[in-house]
Order: sequence, then C-alpha cells, then structure tokens
Amino acid sequence: MSKVRVAGAIASQNGITFYLEDGEELNLVKDSARTRMILDATVEALARKEIVEIDLESFSIEKRIEQQTKGLIRFFKTTVKKFIGREAEKDYTTEVIGQMDRPKPVEAAETADPVTASEALRDTLRDDSGKLLKDDDEITVAVVQTPAGEKMVPNVQRLEKQMEYAAFESHEGFTKFMERIASVSKDRGHSVQELLNFMKKGDLPIAADGSIVAYKMLYAEGNEVFTDPHTRKVRQRVGAHVSMPIDKVDPSRRTQCSTGLHIARRGYVKSFHGDTIMLVKIAPEDVIAVPYNEPDKMRVAGYHIVAKLPKDGADKVRENKPMTTDSESALLLANVIAGNHVAITERVVIGAAQGENVSTTAVAGAAKLPIPAVPVAKVVHALDSEEAGNVSIKDLRQRADKAIVEQRTAAQKAAESGDYSAALSQPAKAEPAPVTPPAPKKAAAKPVKTEKVVEPKKAAPKKKAYDGPEPMPEKHTLALVLHAEGKSNRAIEAELKICRKTLKKLFDKNGLKPNG
Repeated sequence: MSKVRVAGAIASQNGITFYLEDGEELNLVKDSARTRMILDATVEALARKEIVEIDLESFSIEKRIEQQTKGLIRFFKTTVKKFIGREAEKDYTTEVIGQMDRPKPVEAAETADPVTASEALRDTLRDDSGKLLKDDDEITVAVVQTPAGEKMVPNVQRLEKQMEYAAFESHEGFTKFMERIASVSKDRGHSVQELLNFMKKGDLPIAADGSIVAYKMLYAEGNEVFTDPHTRKVRQRVGAHVSMPIDKVDPSRRTQCSTGLHIARRGYVKSFHGDTIMLVKIAPEDVIAVPYNEPDKMRVAGYHIVAKLPKDGADKVRENKPMTTDSESALLLANVIAGNHVAITERVVIGAAQGENVSTTAVAGAAKLPIPAVPVAKVVHALDSEEAGNVSIKDLRQRADKAIVEQRTAAQKAAESGDYSAALSQPAKAEPAPVTPPAPKKAAAKPVKTEKVVEPKKAAPKKKAYDGPEPMPEKHTLALVLHAEGKSNRAIEAELKICRKTLKKLFDKNGLKPNG
C-alpha cells in the first residue's frame, strides 16, 4: 500500500528512519529531495506526537518525471534476476541499453559456448567496485521513447540526484541524456553502467543538451593558453574542443591510469595536477571507460572547454565542497547548463599517446559568434548542496523544537484560561521548552469578609481538573503543564524552583498524583 501512518522518526547523518503505526520501519537516505519532501510534510506533527498519514506515491520522483515528460520516460522497479530472466524468456522489441557487445570468438576456444545477450547484459550490472550485483538486488529501469523506438536503461537509480534535478528543476537535459546514451552500446560495446557509476556521485546537473558537465585540471601558460598536466604539450583554450581518436583511448575498465583524456568529478579534482580548474562538457557518446574502484574519473574521447572557474569557486572545488556556494560560480554553472557559453572555436586533435601528433584547427567564424545575449538569471546549485535537496539535521531539530514550544504555549494558554482538559491532554515526553521567567511575586490580596457562614473544614474531594475562575501564578500553571507531560515532582521543583510543599498543595488541590 502506498499510504502509511507515521508515528515517529529519527534523523541522523546515516539516514532517516520513520516508525510506522503498525510497527514497521521506513528507511530513507538522508540527502534526497524525496526525503526532504516527506519530512516537510511530517516533522512538526511528529514533534507534537501526532500520527501523520502520508501517501508515498505522491512523493515519487519517478512519477513526477513521468508526468513532466508526458510518458516519454517511464520507470519500473524489479530485481536483477527478474530483469535478466525476462530478457532471456521474451524476444523483446525493446532494446536494453547498457548491453555489451559479444566478444569476438577466439580461435583456441572454438568449442566454448557463445555468450548470450542476457549473459552479456548480466555482466554489466555491477556495483561501484566492479562486483556483480546480486540476483535479489533491486534496480530501477527506465523505459525511454526515442525516434529509433522504445529503449530500456537498467540501474538508473544511480542517477538519483540527476533525477531529482529533473523532477524539480528541469527535465530537458535528463531526457536528452537518456536518449543519447542509447547510441553508446551499439557503437562500441561500452557499458552505459560505467557512465551511470561515474554520475552516481557527480555534483553537477546534466546540461540542457544532454551533455555531461564535469571538471578538467590544466596548467595556465599565459595569454589565456593552457596545457594538459601530464605532458604539458597539448595547448588549449576556453572554447577548444580537445579530442583523440576513439581507437587510441584505452577501453579497459580494469586499468585505472591509461591512454585517454581524463575527466574528473569533484571528489577527484585534488588528485589531479594543474593550477586551473575548467568546466567542460562531454558528449555521452564520447565516454570510453570508468575504472573499477575509481569511479571519480573517466577516460573520454573528447571534451569542450566552456568556462574557467572563478577563484572562489575553484577553491571550494579543491576543498571538495559545492562550488555554487560562491554566487559567481553558481551563475556561471547556470549559464553552462542552459548552453549560454562560448561555442567551439578550435579543434585540438591528439593523434597519439603522450600528447604526440597534436593538430589545432580554428573553426571558421566561431570567434565572431557571440555568447547568447540573454543569460539566465536563476542560479543553479550543485546536486549535493543543501539548497538542492540535502537534509539539515540542525534545521530539523530547530523545526521540531519550534513545534514543541508552540504546543507548550498553547497548553499554557489553555491552562491559564481554566481549560485544563486541553492542557492535560497534551502528549507526554516532549522536550523541555524555554521557560518564561516568572513575574515578581506580589502579596496576595486579603480575602474580603462576607456574611456567609464558614463551614467547618473538610477534606476536599479530589477533582480531575481545577475549574476555578481566578488566574493562578505563572509557575503554578507551568507546573500543571509539566505534570501533564509526565515530569516527576522533583524535576518540576528543579526546573521551576518551586518548593515541595507548594507543589504538593497545588497538585492536591487539582486532584493530581505525583509522577513517579
């Protein structure tokens, strides 16, 4: 069932656990837009000890993308075993993206059984370290409508952050990216899964044209010329498209450092040499290999240098922090995502390993092409920044405390008005709220004599709640509220600095027994 009743929650840096009324638990990752949406809908009520009913289906990122793309992209969840099984049992007209080409037959192994399509597909479904996923591991599969027909991309849960951006900011880039990766497997037997692995912890959104945005470290040589940190031979500028022939790039995912153009996500920038950080755009079709055990970098066949990071943004990246905490860098990223950046002004082709056989060709007329005159005004946040969906434990605590204080205030007002049925019905075990300093004591007004005959004193019968009309001292009101919350007499004495005899008289007068 998609509807659940939530009775409580615990938030930590490891995740959020919701405790359901039926005794079950709902565990969610901490830093996701979906988790934040659910917390936004529940945290204050849960702080007040209320039961909250929510419809999990209404918080689905996948459903939101399906609605925004009008069914152009659909999703379903299944296990690895079931997904591979359906591929083996049915002759699908739907192409499964990420399937590796069958290896060429080896003469010495003529008797070996050929690798089936389902076996080849199974081999691509791996974790970050390159180990095969287990049969009962759950995966999310995207079904994408493309001009070439319906195509399937398994394991897209790795794109969680990019999907959140697509769901709440813009789905244009994500949709085009999903369409473009369809060509990768057919062209060169590359597993899309490696690319998804690289993007799993990537901090930058996908560009509007479906390109991948990442970082490239270079050395500044002066005159706006930069060189690669490995050979210092490949001269390049902002606007350059640097490339290598695909057959010169090492496709082995088991080789960490080898021939190819190296691109990093933020977590690996500090491991690269260079004094300048560039933003580059990479066509998904140009991604060749992402090393196992080191998915923070990848080898590509080409990249387009679109911008140089400002100093403050670059310093943040080197510290492995979101560059978008710098406003200038955030606006720069927004324009890169939208396509408002320098066009390709020159093509730098590296003909061999070690930066050999380099040729540079200027693109005719490109230098005169203006950058779009209407830059975007809205900044774009890094995918792992707090503004992009991360949950702040401190913020949750403050919101919960505020809800408790508001509840305490409402109970106090109810008690002061004489409505103790409302005050005493407040849930127990709430965290103590700040206590308003009591007003200075005033001498009690002497009772006015009347001609009414005073009856001999008798033991006053215990009452469930005090219903006298006269207002009480504020400390007495707070004492009744704290008693209703389950506080012991000793704890109330210490918190309000009220004497034991006064407290006993107050509780006796209202028919209340000590809590413990």
